[in-house]
Amino acid sequence: MQNKLRILLLTPWTEFFLGAETHTYTLARELIRLGHDVSIFCFLKNVMWEKMKNTGATLLEDIVEDKYDLAIMNGNPCMPKAPKSAMKIFISNGVIPPQEQPVPGADKYVAISEEVSNNLETRGYSSVIIRNGIDCERFKSTRPVNKKLKNVLLISNKQTPVSPEFKKINEACKKLKLNLTVLSTNFGTSQWNVEEFINLNDLVISLGRGVYEAMACQKNALVLDYQGNDGMITNKSYFEIRKNNCSGRRYRGSISVNTLIDEFKKYDPEQGKMNRQLILKDHDIKKTVQQFLKLYDGK
Repeated sequence: MQNKLRILLLTPWTEFFLGAETHTYTLARELIRLGHDVSIFCFLKNVMWEKMKNTGATLLEDIVEDKYDLAIMNGNPCMPKAPKSAMKIFISNGVIPPQEQPVPGADKYVAISEEVSNNLETRGYSSVIIRNGIDCERFKSTRPVNKKLKNVLLISNKQTPVSPEFKKINEACKKLKLNLTVLSTNFGTSQWNVEEFINLNDLVISLGRGVYEAMACQKNALVLDYQGNDGMITNKSYFEIRKNNCSGRRYRGSISVNTLIDEFKKYDPEQGKMNRQLILKDHDIKKTVQQFLKLYDGK
């Protein structure tokens, strides 16, 4: 077993159940399971901050000590708060948000996809790719999918009731007589227990972490949102689509009622089992945490 480390996780905000915040939560739980001493700091606190209490980590109102071995940061606003004593790892989760752009001060830079790594490279920062870590004990299948597509779940904090993409998804589901459920802050339905909703459905439409969580639960996953349509995840398509973090930016395919119907017709109840194996290989938090700890060992 590795020596016990004092680890500080920093994230700019914990307002909603979003990707980077959930990743921080998942990292904390796994690091604590391994026996490390973990603290969490953020600037803006809300509903997700309450969930952070469940990790077993020490939640900080401010950083008053400089006795940490390792600091892992989501978001560049955290860089000035990182203790001088700690080895500093900066995680870049995307290419668009300002807080994801690299700034000087970290010892190591981590990208969650090839697209993000390329963005860091163009800005003069070399990086290591560590995929989004998923708690595969939390996100797992608890009920079999239907042999024929029946229930569809849309997970998106970008869609609204008047978004053109949502209107087309809704219409396509109506044409095929599919049950559509939406989890979104814009619909007032964002939920922490997202795995329960995933397991009530056969197919999940989402991007990023929502796709990986659906795959871990052995569901079909359609990568589609406001930035485009990358299509259904298959054993072949996955490795290309993940280069852009399942964002819709890999192919930026068109979104219409007819293209959605075509994607829905690709539903394969056996694909879900293969999807979980893809997640276990490269996204299992037990593996990705070890990649972070190896960066510390190689400092």
